[in-house]
Amino acid sequence: MPPRALRTPLTLAVLSLLREQPRHPYEIQALVRERHVDEVVKMRGGSLYDAIGRLADAGLISAVTSEREGARPERTVYAITAEGEAVADALVRDYLRTPAPDYPVFVTGLAHILNLDAATAVELLRERRDTIQADHDRIASQLAEDTANLPRVVTLEAEYAQALRVAELAWLDRVVHDIDAGAMPWLD
Repeated sequence: MPPRALRTPLTLAVLSLLREQPRHPYEIQALVRERHVDEVVKMRGGSLYDAIGRLADAGLISAVTSEREGARPERTVYAITAEGEAVADALVRDYLRTPAPDYPVFVTGLAHILNLDAATAVELLRERRDTIQADHDRIASQLAEDTANLPRVVTLEAEYAQALRVAELAWLDRVVHDIDAGAMPWLD
């Protein structure tokens, strides 16, 4: 296994896209958006370029050529190495096999919900529910389009994320109902 800094979802996304074919970082970034990978992989500003630098330094990818189109800046095209393929396989196996602890801020907020009065807590939980419902509806329409054109195995991560949204919506509805109905007395 590579060092911890390389055992990230972004590493796996880059290696997977390069396994398909050599690409330059701009193309990788466009595919991440087009395929909605950015909904399951955290990417900010230059994080993709930083990841590519780390992967190249570790020998998991290598520069194969540079291209220039018109007045655009030169673009380095990268390909996955044999070691990169082995790491991609190891990461997928590890991610599928081993539950990893997540530390989401929402759960932290729930742990400290009693800092708020019940009415404020309910209002915030309803706002969260509305946001999740809007995300669910948006993704549902995208999935309907995608599944018409793509095999289901390609959209499994989006399907799973939708199942989590459905479960959270049901849970939020129950909690808000219980607080509103007085079935969950608020502690002072």
